[in-house]
Amino acid sequence: MPFEIEPTLLGYRINQNGCVLSEILRLPGATNSVFDVLAAATAVMASGREVALLGFAGGGMIAPLRKAGSDLRVRSVDLTRQGYELFNRVSAEWCGEVEFDEDDAVKWLRAKRPEFDVIIEDLSIPVSGDVEKPAICWEVLPDLIRRKLRPGGVVIANILRSAGMTWGEFAPLFASGHKRALVIHLREFENRILIAGEFEHSAAWVSRRVRACLQAIGSDQADQFRISTLA
Repeated sequence: MPFEIEPTLLGYRINQNGCVLSEILRLPGATNSVFDVLAAATAVMASGREVALLGFAGGGMIAPLRKAGSDLRVRSVDLTRQGYELFNRVSAEWCGEVEFDEDDAVKWLRAKRPEFDVIIEDLSIPVSGDVEKPAICWEVLPDLIRRKLRPGGVVIANILRSAGMTWGEFAPLFASGHKRALVIHLREFENRILIAGEFEHSAAWVSRRVRACLQAIGSDQADQFRISTLA
């Protein structure tokens, strides 16, 4: 299903089935959305420079990530180039190291060495009047992502409820095999963001740093979230 491209005051918005898939900004800055929180979590949790982004859409987290001063190299994949081509036209002068491959995310990740400090899983598929997570996100990707992380690496997943499962049934599938998992609850959005890996950081530690990052980039999400430990 093709995207819908909506011009905004700051750039463009990519929509699908009435849901916002991405925000593309003309300059680094806050989107005041889920993408700011993904970017802040990435900036806080990255132990090195190599990031994989599964599900590029329009690269919505790149503008807040660069506004936060992060120089992480983002290597991304998506089934279609449409969003990346628009992103590249709008953001190429400031986006830093962003690589893109048009491919299936599972096939792409299987071909990579275990070289990523952060893997961001932001995949979705259109369904009737909505978008949801594809089944590969809990059936295939948790183990594959874990094997492709460097020691100390983390997975950050943008989670939507899918397949009729409750959050209690759903979130642990994404965190399978990791030592520790935290969940970011967003006041304004249904999405939840999972952070999982071998780290020792507490929910309070991560919360303070994510909030400080969001405040630094001027995002209105700085006081619109809380973080809990996944039991």
